[in-house]
Amino acid sequence: MRTKLCLAVLVLFGLASLAFAQTYQSIETINKTNLAIYFNDYLGFPYDSHGCLHLTPADIYLLSQVVPKGAPFRVMNYKLDKKDPTYDFSRIPYLAGLINNQPEVKGLAQYFRNNSTSLIAYPSLDKLLILVNNQPYAQVKALAGPDQPFLVAFGVKKNQPISWDFMLTTPTDAGNYSILRATDHYISSAYYKNTIVPFGAWLVKNNNQWVYQENQHWYQLPAHLVKDLQSPTEQQQYNYYDISVDKQGRLVSARYAGHDFGKYVLLWTKDGKNHYPEMAYAAGELLYEQTMLVKDLVHLLTLSGSDDLNDCVGQNKNFVFYRELNDFVASKGKIVPKQLSPQMAAYYKLYNNLDPTKNDYQLIDQRVLKAFEEYQENRLPRDTVKRYQALGLNHYLRQNSQLINKYAYWYEKLKKDWAFWRELRQNLRTDFDQMGVFSLPNRQNILEQWLNDRLEFKFALVPEQAKNVGDLTFSGFFKPDKGKAVFAEREKKIMLDKIRQAISSGSSELHLQTVSALNNYNFGLLLDDILGDLYKSHGCLHTSPRNSQFLYDLLPIGTRITVYGYDKKLPAADVEKIPYFAHLVNFQDDLDQLEQRFAQTAEVDVVVYPSSGLWLIYLKSKPFAKLRVRGGPQANMYLVQDRTDDGLPVFEEHLAYPTTPGTFYILKKTDHYVSNIYRDQTVMAMGGLLKKEAGQWLFENDKNDWVTVPQVIQLDLNSPEDKHKYTYYDAVKNASGEVVEVKWGSHPFGKYALQTSKDKKTPFPELIHSSGDLIMEERQLINDLIKVLAAPHDELEQCAKYSQNFDLYRTCYEFVKDPSREDLLQTKERANYRVYHGLSLTSVEVAALPPDVIVADKVMRNKQLSEAEIRLLIKEGVAYRRGGEVKLNMEKILGLQFDTYQYVVMIQKFAHHYQVLKDNWEELSALRLALLKDFNNFVIRDPQLMHNFLSQLMLERTDLKHLSQTDALKRLYEMLE
Repeated sequence: MRTKLCLAVLVLFGLASLAFAQTYQSIETINKTNLAIYFNDYLGFPYDSHGCLHLTPADIYLLSQVVPKGAPFRVMNYKLDKKDPTYDFSRIPYLAGLINNQPEVKGLAQYFRNNSTSLIAYPSLDKLLILVNNQPYAQVKALAGPDQPFLVAFGVKKNQPISWDFMLTTPTDAGNYSILRATDHYISSAYYKNTIVPFGAWLVKNNNQWVYQENQHWYQLPAHLVKDLQSPTEQQQYNYYDISVDKQGRLVSARYAGHDFGKYVLLWTKDGKNHYPEMAYAAGELLYEQTMLVKDLVHLLTLSGSDDLNDCVGQNKNFVFYRELNDFVASKGKIVPKQLSPQMAAYYKLYNNLDPTKNDYQLIDQRVLKAFEEYQENRLPRDTVKRYQALGLNHYLRQNSQLINKYAYWYEKLKKDWAFWRELRQNLRTDFDQMGVFSLPNRQNILEQWLNDRLEFKFALVPEQAKNVGDLTFSGFFKPDKGKAVFAEREKKIMLDKIRQAISSGSSELHLQTVSALNNYNFGLLLDDILGDLYKSHGCLHTSPRNSQFLYDLLPIGTRITVYGYDKKLPAADVEKIPYFAHLVNFQDDLDQLEQRFAQTAEVDVVVYPSSGLWLIYLKSKPFAKLRVRGGPQANMYLVQDRTDDGLPVFEEHLAYPTTPGTFYILKKTDHYVSNIYRDQTVMAMGGLLKKEAGQWLFENDKNDWVTVPQVIQLDLNSPEDKHKYTYYDAVKNASGEVVEVKWGSHPFGKYALQTSKDKKTPFPELIHSSGDLIMEERQLINDLIKVLAAPHDELEQCAKYSQNFDLYRTCYEFVKDPSREDLLQTKERANYRVYHGLSLTSVEVAALPPDVIVADKVMRNKQLSEAEIRLLIKEGVAYRRGGEVKLNMEKILGLQFDTYQYVVMIQKFAHHYQVLKDNWEELSALRLALLKDFNNFVIRDPQLMHNFLSQLMLERTDLKHLSQTDALKRLYEMLE
């Protein structure tokens, strides 16, 4: 009793754990229902054996799992003593009724091993009894061999020779045995051809050769099975299921169901070594019937439409036949189904004494009639062989009747249990919808797996391939899994049809979470932040590309701008509550509405604090918005433009100087500023098309004429791409791979520029603008962000590595945190960063720097120069001697230091890119999740397509467009086709 109690506790614990994880009513119903009991009843007659014990598939599975090796086994005589059996079988439970799941199976196996377990077979009672400690524990229905031998008759056809079984069917041998072992693939020497391939094994035609699978290995299929597969279906000797054909209708795969001994076999022995010729198993034919019955039930449970029994049965040809057989049996043979062979109907009437008609008797083989009459009148032939044959023909009649009754009962039982199946059918519909499984074949495969698992007492589990179950992760979603490919493709096709229908009908049923998430996310804030340093100018005011457009669109001509000197800083507390301009503009509509508020020049004022890097906009004398700005250097300098082949610096002719303080007014706004100083770089509009014709590069000027690009640009475009000094984008190549079109990306003043004036008449040389470099950086950052956001990974670091550029940004981030590391950056970049920050240099790093840079750094740190260092500066025109005194050109010294600073800016800028990504990762992850949910919903496991889709939408959003659900669906559909 204690052992049973412990077993019960174990089982309850297992069920509790499972129930905690379940949320689907259909799965709960399937798991709590003992389907083995249902199917043991459904299957009924288990087919006669040659002397073995025939059981149902569920019962033989249980015995193979729980009966311990060496357990005593006794087969009783067919004729029992008056005292036998000594047990009241009506009080003994059936084994399958005691077990409902795998924890219970394992617990029972342990219980049997820990106690004295034995078995007794009663052939005349069709019973197998399990005893524990000599007390009845459970019983199993077990059909033994016949009580007298006979020969099985195959293919009885009137007036044709009868084919007889080569092996005699005999009674099961009485005696004392012990259990030898159980196997899930029994190979018989007598039926080798039928049993060499396991029941249920996949047969696949691969490279024009048939192979079969066993234990994850593939073997050549025996020739007789290959021949059978190639035969017409009606002529095949063996059973197959899950048959697949190619587009030409040729068989390419199937599962084998011709194994005579089914799957599980329990062997016993007399000597403890060799298995006895008789054994216990479920006949292969019975297991095949169960397999096909499961498929028919699955079909009934997953059909669309009404839940009415007759409506459902009417759509399943097998159950239509079973219903007709049920009518045939109920009418005592009067209503004969069209599908039922008239001869089989006649035999059924004969065997069941249902008054066969004259026509019936004409169909009945006289040999069968004679044998039946001899058996009924107890006058079987005395000749042994003839007696065996007569009994075999009677067996033929009996089995014909049993089969008809069996199939008729399938409908009768379905009708009886329909309330259960109907409720399950309804729950399945709801649950599959919730799981996101819409493909009918997928639903059927899942349900079939559930039912088959339950027939081996395994729990039905939530299908991991269903899109709405389990944790949704990028890595899991995009993980290659051949086993899920067909499932996913079916679901994808269903969703593609849904998209098509939604587009054609204009329905709003399909809602892309990505569209809502992107519309709700203001990329302007992120882009302005992540862009980082706006670069020092020659004296102008630099803004981000986005802000330059806002200022161009909104600030009216005549707007007053007050620029403070570098000595005046704005306390952070004074501007903390003022929103960034980008925060106020999420869509073009927002910008249009702001234009109305900015229409009155007198109401708009601008104050600029170059040292704080802030630009404040006042509306009606109240702070309205702020934006980041970068002015000129705090001291005059000549920037290093290039270096000669021998390393001498080439300084720009034009001085870079601090932004001029004072009061200014917007004089002019332009989307193409042409500079007299930088004419070669500005005569072509930012983003303007350059095309190559007849060996010359041309651009379209402001008069819409195509003219030759400046010579310096011509030379640059004709040089190798990796040697370009300027930036171009959106290159187009001809059929020969030659670049014939590009867009100009190096306009020093960017796309939008505001020209100022002190007197509202005369242009002031300092402008308000962005730059081509910043525009191209922002463009690249958008592409980098798209790459990261669409990365098939989950963690930030993995996603960053997915983008080559962001991986570089991450590297710079790590370097800035620890500049002593030598494993992150190239020597030259590392050396410039360290010298600028006054960190010690290695000899290798010193060698990587121009000597004048190190000297300039010493000057800036007020360190004594050597004579050699002084001569170097004099040689480069950075210093000169007068009256024995060294005079330094500090404007050029600052230029040399700025040359180093540009490396520092780039490293810090890259590090800043990653830092901002990291700081915003939580919000961006929510956006990514919306994207992933959409692709999961549509079952699109294509990272590149995800990238392309996100790219199109993000580029529109960064261009202030409001995304449309319909347009986004159309784009996705076009990409999928």
